[in-house]
Amino acid sequence: MADGLDGIEDEETTIITLNYDDGTSEECEVIGVFGHDGSDYIALGPVEDEDDVYLYRYHEGDDETFSIAEIEDDLFDSVAETYTQIMEEATA
Repeated sequence: MADGLDGIEDEETTIITLNYDDGTSEECEVIGVFGHDGSDYIALGPVEDEDDVYLYRYHEGDDETFSIAEIEDDLFDSVAETYTQIMEEATA
């Protein structure tokens, strides 16, 4: 994936629902998908709390579906730093 955040300037909002292990769910807006060290990641913003951002590993399937997974602890800080840099460049 190219550097930058795909979808950051899209006018159409995409909402997905995260279903948690405890049976609760949360609606999140897709902020965008970005690359870091050869892998793809997705940034999600909870609809109910606009100040938070969730980052997950992202994999797009062949049939227009996708899956997300938690980011390994040892990678999270570097992924978050890449996201922050992209957002700073986008708003500069």
